[in-house]
Amino acid sequence: MKKLSLLLGTLGGATAGYLFSNKKLRDQIANAKDAEEAAKLLGDHLQKDGKKLAKQIQEFIESDEVQKNVTKAKQFAKKTVDDAKKELDTALGKGKKKAAKTAKRSVKRAKKTASRATKRMKTRVRKLS
Repeated sequence: MKKLSLLLGTLGGATAGYLFSNKKLRDQIANAKDAEEAAKLLGDHLQKDGKKLAKQIQEFIESDEVQKNVTKAKQFAKKTVDDAKKELDTALGKGKKKAAKTAKRSVKRAKKTASRATKRMKTRVRKLS
């Protein structure tokens, strides 16, 4: 509910600012016959200004300066990802080494335990026979 009230407040403020800054629109709305005509006038102005704004934004995005910054941002992102991959590979390499050592120790312990168990079994079998 808070988001909805924030959105409505923002839209209301934006509309008020738009009305305050556009004298021609204020005059037309003041001379409108009813609310429906006023809403239509507001819609027409917003449509025209929206098209102008979209053109300006498109020109801004296509400008050399913005494109240079986009290129820089791409390079920075690539560098950051590469650094993260290197760190991950290093961490995995250390983990592999530790796992290999642990596996070797486990194999040695298992062999010792198996040989001890075999010796005990042989001793018990001899006693029984």
